[in-house]
Amino acid sequence: MLTRDEWSDLLARLEQVLDRIETGLLSTLLLGLILLGLADMSWRGLAGQSLPWVGEIMRAIVLWLTMIGATLAASRLRHVRIAILVNRLPSGWLGPLHRILMLITAGVCLVLAWHGLRLAILERDFQGMAFASVPSWVVVVIIPIGFVMMASRFLAHAQGDGVDTESKDSTGHADGKSPS
Repeated sequence: MLTRDEWSDLLARLEQVLDRIETGLLSTLLLGLILLGLADMSWRGLAGQSLPWVGEIMRAIVLWLTMIGATLAASRLRHVRIAILVNRLPSGWLGPLHRILMLITAGVCLVLAWHGLRLAILERDFQGMAFASVPSWVVVVIIPIGFVMMASRFLAHAQGDGVDTESKDSTGHADGKSPS
């Protein structure tokens, strides 16, 4: 049986592996998107027409880039946040508020994952093709996968204090100043 510290270490290593995989996928997909766009523009200039399926492939890549990028942003707490109350609340409320908001966000992600799964199942049942011989469900299956991954990241962040560790400087503070 693993101890709490061993579980924590295992989860940290898993997070690092997922981070590397996501970063690699993002880089590969972005490069592919750029190369496809350049190839299509060049072909249009030479032959006067677009390459077959390039538009559909590029739309699929944009969807995958969006979902994978969102999971990476969620893991690093770099997602879009609206902090209307944060500067007005006493500092003692920030930790509990962070936990509540992370749990609500995870719940919303799980609802979206459920509906994304329903969409993928409908696409599979419809047996439509996205492009070439690629079924459309293969393109949209990233939606439930991405939202489940985001939900798991937000649940993990609900355990923390809400401080973005990547934005801390060498003093350990977000703004470079020690608390007075």
